[in-house]
Parts: sequence; C-alpha cells; structure tokens
Amino acid sequence: MNVYITKMNGAPWNPLQYRQWMTAEIAHGLSCREMGIFCYNGNAESGESLRIRLDGIVAGLSWGVDVVVCQFPTGNGQRFERELLNRLKVYQIRIIIFIENSEELVRESEQVRVSEWIGLYNQAEVLIIPSLAMRQFLLDNGIRKDMKFVIREMWDYTMEWNCSPSLQFQREIHFTGGGGIDGINNWNYAVPLKLYADSGVQGQNVHIRSGGTQRELVSGISEGGFGLVWPQNENARKGMEYDTSFDLARYLAAGIPVIVPVGILNQILIEKNHLGLVVESLNEAVTAVEAMEESEYQGYIQSVRRFAPALRNGYYTKKCLVDAVMTICRKDAGEIAAPARIIDSGERNFTYTVLKESYGGNLALSWSYRGKADGFLIYDTLGKLVYETRNINQHYFLIEGYSKEGGFAVKAYMDTLKGKLVVAESTSAYLYEGKCGQVKVSMIIPVYNAEDYVARCIDNVLAQSFPDLEIIVVDDGSTDHTPDIIDWYAGQYLNVIAIHQENGGPAVARNTGIKQAIGEYIGFMDCDDMIRPEMAAELYRSMKKNDCDIAITSVYRIEDSGYKEYVQYPMEEDVAIPVDDFLWMHFSKGLIFSVMVWNKLYRTSFVKERLFPELFIGEDGAWTPYILSYADKICYLNSRLYEYDRSIREKTLETQWQEHSNGERFNLYKRMVTFYLENGNPMRRGFLMELAKYNLMGWKRIYAYDEYEKLWEQMKEKYQ
Repeated sequence: MNVYITKMNGAPWNPLQYRQWMTAEIAHGLSCREMGIFCYNGNAESGESLRIRLDGIVAGLSWGVDVVVCQFPTGNGQRFERELLNRLKVYQIRIIIFIENSEELVRESEQVRVSEWIGLYNQAEVLIIPSLAMRQFLLDNGIRKDMKFVIREMWDYTMEWNCSPSLQFQREIHFTGGGGIDGINNWNYAVPLKLYADSGVQGQNVHIRSGGTQRELVSGISEGGFGLVWPQNENARKGMEYDTSFDLARYLAAGIPVIVPVGILNQILIEKNHLGLVVESLNEAVTAVEAMEESEYQGYIQSVRRFAPALRNGYYTKKCLVDAVMTICRKDAGEIAAPARIIDSGERNFTYTVLKESYGGNLALSWSYRGKADGFLIYDTLGKLVYETRNINQHYFLIEGYSKEGGFAVKAYMDTLKGKLVVAESTSAYLYEGKCGQVKVSMIIPVYNAEDYVARCIDNVLAQSFPDLEIIVVDDGSTDHTPDIIDWYAGQYLNVIAIHQENGGPAVARNTGIKQAIGEYIGFMDCDDMIRPEMAAELYRSMKKNDCDIAITSVYRIEDSGYKEYVQYPMEEDVAIPVDDFLWMHFSKGLIFSVMVWNKLYRTSFVKERLFPELFIGEDGAWTPYILSYADKICYLNSRLYEYDRSIREKTLETQWQEHSNGERFNLYKRMVTFYLENGNPMRRGFLMELAKYNLMGWKRIYAYDEYEKLWEQMKEKYQ
C-alpha cells in the first residue's frame, strides 16, 4: 500500500497553496508520495480533456490498494474535484479528504453551497477537520453518520531557519492579516502596529513592512512584541469558532506570544499553555500591552519556546496524517482520532426543575440551567433515556406515555472524544401541585383557535419559579377545542382562570383580563410563545427593587433555523431609568421602536386606568407608546426571558396585516397613530410626535402610499 497526498502546482502564491505545500512536504517525511495537481480553470475544460488530465494524475496508483489524501480545495473548482473523486472510486482507491477551507463552510454567504461540499466529502472514508465543532456542523448538514474523523488541532509552520534566540521586550503588535477591520483601519494607539501587507491602513502609529519571502516575514515578526490574530468581520469571527488560524501558527513558530479574540477555537489551548492574551477588543489588547512588564512578557516567551518546536517540525500534521491512515487500516479504530478536549471548570448547574401535569394525560418538564453545555439529556428515575436535544436554549419538554408517579432528571453534557460527558445534573422532579399564596403577578393570555399550542403556553406559565402567580386565559370566541383545553387547566389548577367571551380581538380579550386581574403587577403573553421559568420572578424582583412602573426583558425570536436575539436595549441592567431617557433613546440611537406588550411587567394600578384601544389589529402598536408615555421609571434585564416563536404556525396576525389592501392597511395604521397621539401623556407629546413621524414616513416608504405623508402633515398641523 502506498499513501499519496495531493499538492497544488502552478497556482499564484497564496496562503492556501503555501499550507498545501507545507503539508505535502511534512507528508514526504512519512514516506507519502506526491500527487501533483496543476492549478487551472477546471470549469472551462471540456469533458474529454478533463478525462485525459485525470488519467494522467491517477496513472501511478495501484488498483484497490493505495490511499490518497486529497487536500481540498484544489483551486480548480468543484467540477474538477468531483471528477477526481469519481476517478479514484473507479480505481477503488481509499480516500481521505483533508478539509482546508472549513472556515468558509460556516459563512452565511456560503450556505447555499454547503450541500455541494457535503456531497464531495461523503465520498471519503475519513475526513481531517480542525475541531469537534466542525464535526457537528458537518453531521448537522448531511455528512454520513458512519463517517470517521481526525482532528487537526492546529496548523504547523515548518521552518528550516532559526529564530532569534532572545527576543527583545517590545510593546508592539505585529499583524499579517489584511485591512478592512474596524480599529485597525484607523489605528491611533500609542502601541505601534506593524503591518506586513500594504492594505491602505492609515493611523498615527502604523508601520507598513513588506512581507517578502516567508523567511523575511518570519524574521520581521520574530523581533519581539505580540502577534495579532483578529477577524475581518462577523463571518470571519464565527469561522474562528470552527477553524484554526494559520497566522496563529506562524506567530508561535516565530517565537512570539499572540493576541486573540475571545471565542477563537484555540482559546483554551492558548490560555492553558500561557501563549498569549485573550481579549474582548483591540482596545483591551492595547491596554494590556501598554501595562505589561518585561518579566511578564518573558514568561510568555518561555511558554512559547516550549510549545513552538512541535509546530516548526510539523508534528500536528504528522499526527493527523498517521491517525487518518490508521483509521483507514484498522477496523477497531475509533470514530474520532483527536487530542483530548479540555473542559473548562466554569460553573454549571440547574437552578430550577419542575414537573407539571399537562393536558391530554401528558407531563410537562421545565428547567433552568446556567453554564456552558452542548446539549441536554432527560432520564426517568429508572435510568432510561427519554429525550436528547442539542438545543442549549431549550427549557421545556412534553413527556408522553408516562404515569403521574414517574420522576425525571435533566443532565447537561459536553462532547468529548469518548462521547458525552455529563457536566451537571438536576435533582429528580416529580409532579408538583404548588400553592399560590397572595397573588402578586397576573399573567393575561388572550387565545383564539389555539388548540395546537395553547397547552404549551399554559405549561410554561405554570412552570414559573414564582409561586404567587395567577394565570388568566381569555378565550376570544374560539371555534376549535381551545375552550375545552383551557377549562381543563382551570379545573386542574386553582391559579388558572378561564374566561369565555364572544370574538372581539386580542385588545378586547386583554381588557377583559385586566379587569379580572388582582395581582400587584400584570404581564401579557401570546398563546403561541414561551417564557423561561424565571421570567416572572426576575421581573418582579427588579420592579420591587427599583420601584418602577414597567420592567422589560430582552427577547429571543424562535425560527426554523433556531434561536436569534430579537429585542435588546443598550441600557444599564437592573436599575431605574427615567422613562424620558428610555423613550428618546430609540431615536438618538437609531433603534426601531418595539411595540410588543408581552416582554414586560406593568404596575396593575397603572394599567387598569389605561385599557387597550379596541382595535382588532395593531392594538399593541397603539397601546405601547400610550402606556409608556405615562410611566415614570423603567428597569431592564438583558436575560432573554421571553421567546417569540415564529416557527410554530404559519398564519399570524402579522401575516394577516400584510394581506390587507393599501387603503385598509392605511386606515388601521391611522387609528393606531391617532390613538396614542390623542390619548397619550400631553407632557410627552414631543416623543409621540417623533414616533408618529417615524412610523408614518416609514410606512410610506414601505408601501409607496402617499396617504401616510398627508396624514403626517395633518398631524403636525393639529398637534404641534
């Protein structure tokens, strides 16, 4: 058996080609043979010409015996790579693919091509990849379940020359990346920045140094200081969570410590081996370099000196190539060959777990977890696995087919080479009735034809860690099984109140709930959303502490693609904010005004005096500015305690809104704006007018309907 490795030839010199040449040279030391691939425009070549070219490339292979390590991408395009793999398959060659563009795979702009890459990678027996995170990404996107993986933990940077034996202590930063990075493009720090590419970067302390040859580049870097690894944009930052940086290897091989952003794949390795600084921002990096003493710097140098020989001699590459070949040859080889994953010792614990009876004879399990995890496992008390999820934001699960006497525990796990490592476990939860004392918070839920999801909504509120809670569910004339479901909950739980009325819209239903509420504070929830178990308790605590009229939480939006941050404010947390500061912030910061009513708690006496306008659609857009205009103080928690779920149903009031004609929609918007201008606090008329202008002129642009501008002119004349 011979082992071959592909190598790009004839390409313009670039980092990808340099990495492939370096990898091939290291492989030669393991007696691997070279399979040269000339770089050209493969997509423009005829089919006959491509077949002839491929016959020449594979001519020296032995049928059904040899192994080929394909370094992808080749630079010739996917058509060439696909045909190369097909030709190797014809020869029954065993294939290892060394993926060298994994950072590109996770870019949003490349998502349409992921399936094409997966199709290529599935032709291999073994994939060489940079991380367990990339392994999971590939599995989530269609890679074969029986695929074997080898982890290349770091890039090597082989060198045949010696670096300076004693680096000088210098407060300076080297950067071998390109421009286009905020903070580097306008570098104005006292610490010098040495750039090794002329990329148009300007600043008061920037020094452009020609990279020249690799020897000259490393020679310049090895003078002293720190090597900076920094992402160009958010896509690149995300890629650093999955892939290793070649610049990182170059700096360390040159003998200098590094500066990297928090979240980079090699962060723990850098921290544990004392190889440099891990920072949140460039400003933090510069501050740390300015404050550094020579003795501290020499400590980093000594750590790098111990670490760097492995990179300079190609040991990371040698190890992953040997592991990949052994995985090909041995049936008992593990699914993953990789260095041990270090699990940091950060705090992880379950702060709350509760089991409640749910509609239809089911059980609803809810939990709160703090700390890092890769997923959750749910077990019954006999040790049987009931459910597994990799959704680390999940906090609710409906258990079917178990008796009421059953108990359940939730375990948080991290992925390791030997499987899932449980890092935290909840106490066992059994059915808990709970008792509501004096009602302090009333949660109002309007429902209409919600039989598919209203039980989940009520389960979420019943699971609250706050005991003094009443749940008022107002059925707004449903014609499905919704009334039966909410009546069951009202009969099962003393703190659930079911009210039935003729259909009048969510505003009328909310007003009905407000009139019924007896709690000190009121919250609203839409029946297709979820809330975290600590929402009521946390907002109540903040309101009492700060004596506020309204408390707000940030929001997650749930889509088919997962959880996304939806509503956040640049506010100090858990302190009283004057409402005027909150209101004007929306315009001074250029924020979109959030009209939702459901991510807040309100003082009940404050709300009972100011009911919703009876609009069938858009009542929240009318009422929220109106109620805010009368508030005195607001407090905020950036804890994403409310979850706005757009994945559970297709038809919403939001989509119905868009189905109206221009004229119908205009009349709805007119009623909305007129309500908060006519009924809002006259002392805050200026804010309300700014909001009206923002809304009306924005809708004019969106719908290309001139009536909005005419209405704004009328509003100005009437109210200013």
